[in-house]
This record gives sequence, C-alpha cells and structure tokens, in this order.
Amino acid sequence: MTGTEVTASARNVLNATPGHVLALIRSRPEWTRQQLLDATGMSRPTLQDRLAPLFARGLIRAAGVEASGNGRPAELIRFDDRHLVVLTFDVGHTHARVGVSGVHGRQLRSREVRLDITNTPPDTAVDLLIELGTAVMAGDERERLVGVGIGLPAPISPATGLPGPTPIMPGWEHYPLLDRLRAHWPVPTVVENDARALVLGEATRYPESTVLGLKWANGIGAGLVTKGRTLSGDDGAAGDIGHVMLNARGPRCRCGRRGCLAAYASGYALRARFASAGVVGLDEIATRAAAGDPEVCAALDTAARRVGGVLAALIAMTNPRVLVLGGIIGALPRVVDAVAARVRAVTLSRSTESLRIVASQLGPRACTVGLVHLVVERVFAPEAIDRALAAGTALAVPASAAPRRRRSR
Repeated sequence: MTGTEVTASARNVLNATPGHVLALIRSRPEWTRQQLLDATGMSRPTLQDRLAPLFARGLIRAAGVEASGNGRPAELIRFDDRHLVVLTFDVGHTHARVGVSGVHGRQLRSREVRLDITNTPPDTAVDLLIELGTAVMAGDERERLVGVGIGLPAPISPATGLPGPTPIMPGWEHYPLLDRLRAHWPVPTVVENDARALVLGEATRYPESTVLGLKWANGIGAGLVTKGRTLSGDDGAAGDIGHVMLNARGPRCRCGRRGCLAAYASGYALRARFASAGVVGLDEIATRAAAGDPEVCAALDTAARRVGGVLAALIAMTNPRVLVLGGIIGALPRVVDAVAARVRAVTLSRSTESLRIVASQLGPRACTVGLVHLVVERVFAPEAIDRALAAGTALAVPASAAPRRRRSR
C-alpha cells in the first residue's frame, strides 16, 4: 500500500472494528489520523472510537509529529512493537535452535543444542526445550511475550495442531505438546512443519510472489507459499516430497518402504554413503563439496538431479516465481546449480521462463523467521484482537511472568 490508497473492499472491512484498524496501522511504519480517515472512509468520531481501545491497551502509540509547512503539525500513530517478542523452537532431526525474536523477525538471542529427535523420548526432549526456552527468555525485563512457535520434522494435523505419525518422531503423535508449552508460557502457541516454516521465512523476502522452497538437510521437505500463506494440506502433510517413490526396488528408506527420494538423496543417505570414508556429518560433506572433493561432488550432483526431477513436477503444477533451496545441503552452490539445470532441462520453458532459482538468503534463521510470522499473524489477526479487547484478556505476558519449569513425571 502506498500513500493512502486502499481498495473499495478494504474500505468496507476496515470500517468495522479496532482489530481491522490495527491491521491497517501495522501495514506501514506510521500514519496520521487524516491518512487513516482517507484510507478507511470513517468519520472522525468513528475513527477515534476505534483507536481509543488500541491506545488504552498499548497496541498503538503516538510517535511524534509529521513535519508540515501548512498549519498545525499532524501527530503520527504507530504500532507499538517495542519490547514485543516471540519465543521459537526450530527442531530438526539432529539439532534444536531456541530463540527470542522481535515481532518483525529480528533475532535477539538464541541457543543451539544437539538433539536426536528420533531417539529422544518426547518428555525428555520437551524438558530440554523448556529449559533452553527459559534460559533465552531471561533477557530484557521489559520484554513482553506474545506467542510461541515450534517447528518440527513431522506432518502437523490441522485438527489438533499436533505432530502426526512419522517414523522420525516416534511417540509424539498423542503427546500433549501444546499443553506442556502453554502451561509454561500462557500465550498462543503455533506448531508447524519445519520445512514449511523455513520456506515461509524465505518467502517474506518475496511478499508478492508464489514461492516454492526446499529444506534439504538430514531429511528432504518442501513448502509452497502464496502471498504469505503456506499450503499445509488437508492432513497437514503437504510438502513431504522426501517420500515420493522413485523406484520400488530401490534402497530401504527410514519410512520402511524402498526407493523413496530420501533413500537416495537425504542427508541420512549421503552420510551412510560416506561413513566408510570417515565423514561424520553434513558439515563435513558441505566442507568437502566446497573443496571440490570429486567423490562427494559426484554424489551431490546425482542426488541433485533426482531432487530436481521431483521439484520440476511441482513447478509445472504450481508455476512459482521463486524456487528457494535451503538446508545445509540444499543451499550449497553446487547443489543449487545442479537442481536448476535439471529443473530447466525437464520442464517446459513457459513454466520456468520467469522462475528464479536461488539459495536460502536467511540460512539457519529461515525457520525462525517463518515461525515468528505465523505467531504474529495469529496473535494480531483482526478477529483475535477484537476478541481480546472484548474479553479484556492480556495480549502479551512479561517474560518474567512464566511459571517455574515443572519436569514431567
């Protein structure tokens, strides 16, 4: 939105509630009252009625005056995002990154630990996450926590908001994850698949584009984002391309089947291939690739062609403007080039002539940025703001207000 331009449909919606007025205020850095009147079509008394509860609850603030050569300077109004933070848990197959970020995605503090999510019982894993979350939240006492986001390498059921069945996370399907987190941090909590969260984070850099993205690390997962909305699927399993079967007689996959893309190309498959050569992790594979190790480079080229073939089918179906490759394997320059070559070789030019194929720009922060986006969109949705104002409920809690950690029994 530029200046005070607004569509007719937006006028009708924005005329309704304080929540919609806040959404408009959040859409750019600052507004004058006259600009808000022009954008919404409200009368001055109606606008004042909508702004009053937002000022009273600390959701907006006066931010100086607009310089003007014609008469009285106009007061500026701004979304009051000072000290608002989101707590995030980016949990992958072998690591967890816990961080505190501002509501626009800027990371303030973080901790990272090794966590084998497949072989760690849910209680033990969540105890560790809560301990780390408590530690990173012990920062600025002025901070107010608005929500918690957690990314997991699993399908996320739309009905429950919890992980669905997956061999990567045994025992989590019925685990009361949300209850445990909310007992410690009484704020809205969002759970998302880690690959989809990563792609959503990357898509914030391309807000008007359809973005297809890939997380290629120990596992392989994808996501599709259009205008800030990610496709989850009816069962929460959208993007699980690692288990597309390429050959029914192929190598055994961790899912129990044979010939899945992951069985050929995942970080697990690559690590197993090079274990006899003393390669102990994906970091070393990336280092050897950068150094031009011929065996590693040949294996990555072959894996990238397979991944590129699967992505080509998705590109033909969705016609995105951007393909982002993330994860420690996916973002390697050699892999990006090989995937791009395969995609363009097997897809009609009309599907790829405007397509940009790029490496992750956010790196390890991508999932965190995506989780922050999801939390903020939920907490500050117009309907959520209106419900909170009507009920008089808190929109954020002081970081120091969380109860002491209670270990599960």
